[in-house]
Order: sequence, then C-alpha cells, then structure tokens
Amino acid sequence: MELRYRGISYQPQEAFVETIPSDIIAKFLGKPYLVRRPINPSSPQLYSRKYRGIAYGN
Repeated sequence: MELRYRGISYQPQEAFVETIPSDIIAKFLGKPYLVRRPINPSSPQLYSRKYRGIAYGN
C-alpha cells in the first residue's frame, strides 16, 4: 500500500510484536477476551521516532 503525506509517498512499516497467552480475561463492549502479553515489551524499533527526516529517541 502506498501512502502520501504532503505529496511525499512512503510505505507503512509493520510493527510485529510476539505475544504469549495469559490467564487474564478482560471485557470490551461486553464481550470477554483473553489478554495476550508481549514476549519482549521494549523493542527499539517500536519506539524510534523521526521528525522531518531526522531520527531521535532512545
């Protein structure tokens, strides 16, 4: 999929997070579901930031 912002086209990057099932049950809009927990919650690719083409952050 090709996206555009202010005339500049770019490809979206998928953020894949590995998860494991847990015993926690939550509800959303009245429907219960099992909560899945991330294996490695602090992935550097998820927290990288970019402003006007310059990367910054952790």
